[in-house]
Amino acid sequence: MREHVRIFSLSERACWTDAHREGGLPSQSWAYAHALSASGVDPKLAVVCAAGARMLLPFFERTWSGATDIATIFGASGATIFPVSPAPVALWREFAKDQGWVAGYIQLSPTLDLSSLAVDHELGTSNAVFLLDLRPTDWLRSASDTIRQKIRKVSRCATLVEDRSLAAESLKRLYPASIQRLRARPHYHFATETLETWALDPESTVVAASIGESVQAVSLFLVGGEHAEYHLNASTEIGRELAAWLIWNATARLRERGVTTLNLGGGVTKGDGLYMFKRRFGGVPRDLKALRQIYDRAKYDELCRRVNASPTARWFPAYRAAIPPAVATGEH
Repeated sequence: MREHVRIFSLSERACWTDAHREGGLPSQSWAYAHALSASGVDPKLAVVCAAGARMLLPFFERTWSGATDIATIFGASGATIFPVSPAPVALWREFAKDQGWVAGYIQLSPTLDLSSLAVDHELGTSNAVFLLDLRPTDWLRSASDTIRQKIRKVSRCATLVEDRSLAAESLKRLYPASIQRLRARPHYHFATETLETWALDPESTVVAASIGESVQAVSLFLVGGEHAEYHLNASTEIGRELAAWLIWNATARLRERGVTTLNLGGGVTKGDGLYMFKRRFGGVPRDLKALRQIYDRAKYDELCRRVNASPTARWFPAYRAAIPPAVATGEH
């Protein structure tokens, strides 16, 4: 494998798709990124090969006070490196310096064993997620009594919506109210076109539930090979009680498609209510790690000084911590 860095834009669909076909995860796909672009992001895919290892990195460029930094696009996949090696990370760092970028926030896939990455000085832990093994037919046995009780209770009153178009329309209707209710950060705000395209993508799995004549909740799962990701959920206040039942129904469909691992995600913060809900499914907890790379130290420090931010702050890049929540985009 020759050492190289290749960047594909959305206009290079065939190249992106070919690169993703070789071990790509769900939210690294061209279709996913293309849908995301309707929400104001310009995704690109970097393929970085060095020392026999290959990194797939879906990212976008962001401007700040005349400077540019980069970050992985929204999604649970992050960047992958196979086999895990520091070589592609080092090559990317040099490439990024040549581009004139200031810094890079690179979320890494929780499926990776990072013990051999050897870049501890750049690694940070931002959250935790749960990986659910769907290979056992009785995987639900690992879930808590509370989850099993929720599923049994909802089974008596809810009905699965089989019409995919209706599920997509319901997602568009319910999602804005859901994120407003949860006071979600700006990078969870998606255009209706993005939501519709994700929901109608034949590679995704969408499950919706109705009580009576009304759809009360919709859950969207992204699929790539043997991996799936619990991507979005939208519901009414009543529909919030349907989440466990929808996940349970989705796992049956995912198993039929050959999915062996479901990334349930985590909470907004480790240990919050959403985190504890997902923990009760019995998945394996994995820390969500990210590379925090500084490509131009002088410029980075200057940007921090402009907003009176400490260069060693937990937030990265530190100068972006000053962005008012109402106008922030692509926060990390």
